[in-house]
Amino acid sequence: MVKLMRYMVVFALFFMLISVITYGRGHHHAGDIDDIIQNYPYINQMLLESSRYTQTDDVDPARMDAYLDTYRLKWDDDQLETMGFLPMIENDTLKVWFEKDSFSLIVHNKTTDYFWSSRPEFQGISGTQEANQATRRLMNSGLWVEYVRAANVSSSTITTASLYTIADVQFQNDGSITIEHDDPIRPYQIQDGSYNTNRAETTITGQTGTGFSVDVNLKQINVRFTVTIALVDNQIEVFIPQESILETGDIFRLIGIQVFPYFGAAREDKIPGYIVIPDGLGALVRMHHPWNTSFQARFYGPDAGYATTTLPRLSVPIYGMVHQAGADAFYVHVAEGAETSQLRATFWGTSTRYHRITARYSVRQIYRSVINRAGEGREAVRPDLTASDYRLIFNILDGDQAHYVGMATDYRDRLIEQGILTSREKNSQDGIPLHLSYIMSDREPSFIGTAKVVMTTTDDVMHSYQSFREAGILNQQVNLYGWSNDGFFNRAPYRFRISGKSGFDDMTDLITADGNTLYLHNDYVVSSELSSRVSYNRDVARNLSRLKMTMTRRLLNDRTVELYFVTPESSDRLAAADLRHLEGLGVSGLMMTDLGNTLFSHFDGGLYERSDAIGYYQDIAARYDHLLLDMPNDYLFAYIDGYTALPITNSQYDYYTDLIPLLPIILKGSVSYYTPYLNFNALAEDRLLTMVDFAVNPSYVLTEQPTYEMRFTMANRFYTTTRSDYEAEIIEVYHYLNDALSHVMDAYIVHRQVIETGLVAVTYSNDVVIYVNYSYQSKTADGHLIAARDYKVVTP
Repeated sequence: MVKLMRYMVVFALFFMLISVITYGRGHHHAGDIDDIIQNYPYINQMLLESSRYTQTDDVDPARMDAYLDTYRLKWDDDQLETMGFLPMIENDTLKVWFEKDSFSLIVHNKTTDYFWSSRPEFQGISGTQEANQATRRLMNSGLWVEYVRAANVSSSTITTASLYTIADVQFQNDGSITIEHDDPIRPYQIQDGSYNTNRAETTITGQTGTGFSVDVNLKQINVRFTVTIALVDNQIEVFIPQESILETGDIFRLIGIQVFPYFGAAREDKIPGYIVIPDGLGALVRMHHPWNTSFQARFYGPDAGYATTTLPRLSVPIYGMVHQAGADAFYVHVAEGAETSQLRATFWGTSTRYHRITARYSVRQIYRSVINRAGEGREAVRPDLTASDYRLIFNILDGDQAHYVGMATDYRDRLIEQGILTSREKNSQDGIPLHLSYIMSDREPSFIGTAKVVMTTTDDVMHSYQSFREAGILNQQVNLYGWSNDGFFNRAPYRFRISGKSGFDDMTDLITADGNTLYLHNDYVVSSELSSRVSYNRDVARNLSRLKMTMTRRLLNDRTVELYFVTPESSDRLAAADLRHLEGLGVSGLMMTDLGNTLFSHFDGGLYERSDAIGYYQDIAARYDHLLLDMPNDYLFAYIDGYTALPITNSQYDYYTDLIPLLPIILKGSVSYYTPYLNFNALAEDRLLTMVDFAVNPSYVLTEQPTYEMRFTMANRFYTTTRSDYEAEIIEVYHYLNDALSHVMDAYIVHRQVIETGLVAVTYSNDVVIYVNYSYQSKTADGHLIAARDYKVVTP
């Protein structure tokens, strides 16, 4: 009876739902439908104005006039000398002034007559923050340190102090000035004799025509180090040698150093520019709004050795700020010590009137010291300092280079000068490359152990290869997953055990004879309990708490697998042992998933830092003539001929205002880069337009057998792969992209302009211009008609 009542209730609810839906559909009026259709242009416009796209650099004229008339920074020599600044270094374009007690820097760009300051300028014109003495001591000093008491180590007890803080400086006034700036020096004036040299002292040493050194003696906390500042062309180099850092007491432990944390800081909405953050593909934060938040992330991702987590992936150690697009900008390259540094930004809000961005040099890190098997413990710091030196390069840009494109191209050019980037694009006279990954096999649970599930044979790969050739796709870069009898997902590094060696040789010969590349997937950095080659006791790394570095991954079918972080030494040993097997197969090289984007410290009788891991990973990468890496960090750019799974966006924080192609601008012309597998593209033609805009090559993952055949394997995360479902799409997409990008093969991006919302023009070093129209209306630019939702290539 109870079961019957349940059925009746369910039936009644279902009937009511159907009635409501039917009524709703039957009572739409034509006017309602018309209203919805008429809203489409508005909805599309709002989407194009969102942070998923790059916006125009248009600025409200009144705001620009106020900036040019009032907030474009300018000092004269008398004012600088009154504030204690001395002219230290000068060349044809830049003049550098320095005030040692506050460790403050003023850089005069003589080309544009613009002044860059390490102090936040225009203090006191609004708000009350500058009335706080403690805040002003931080703001007005260009050198900060972070430290803890050795007897009470905790993340919550870190003290951040500036030179002015430690010297206990007292200001003459509350820092307020009138909007007319009748006394711009007023906020910086300190009381005579209030700088206590018994607590902190700086001494300029070793001055030359191109630079000088500053001995920093923080007597109050028994810390001392040297900072060298040099002028090279349009660059100001700041260098802290690790060996110069001395701690002479037992009470305090130095944690971090920040140099010029307020350099270029922008007051409220007074500066009509933006901040550049290398998050994912690239992001801008326009400085027209009180975002009231902050940003913090490690370069090169989280460090599992310290159990740190961070969402943004900063694969290139640069950041910057534009004050006026097309006029004045700077960017900073963390040339040494990026692996131990963080990027920090703070945006105008209730706690600050400034937008600013800076890097933090972590000389030590706090970690959890476990004292028993129950996992109990406390926070601690390691006794020794980092082995990494710290070098920042401030690049001053002006004119057309004062733009995020200018930052990326300048950084790219320097990588080319250093030989890190060379011409290695996988282009041919036949067109752009198509990256195709085939899942050969994986393993599924069986009554005893596991059973091999074959998804694609070597004959299938050859048939697919020939089929795409006949469709005009001659440039195919082929990668094989699951080529080993060990299987595929979570089982790397694989043993070199292959069924049907003769068929494998035929496939290799077919692909490489055309000048194309055949890669095998393998990896030596992250393994799992399923791998037969990794020993838990010998190969799995320990974190700073001396616990094994493992992570549980939950799969789609609710199964779990324990992942292992392999020590860099073991990674190197395993890769070296496989090299002769790889050469014996005659394939071109390897594709690796984790080598390029996973970087961690570990403990093995002592601390091995991330810099040690970089050395091992570079040695591994150098072994291969051809190497594909997923989302690699820049320390491996010199070794790759392909960048796979290029991020298609950034972290999409609500304060990000623009998506920009920072990575594509750096890599285009040097390395071929590929989109994440387009099987899983949810953005339809919008993704294709972005690929044309950013010059991204297409990529798919395929199986010959229907995808459901591997539903019980761990490869089931690739939930749609059947080649017959995608063959026609691949051919169509490839030719759509190739018709545009074949005109700019091996060329560099030199300029990118958002002409109007949704309409972009990208200019290449071969003078080809590609217009991309994201909107649903045809557009005209420079006399060219660009159809709605399409592109147009204009050749010289």
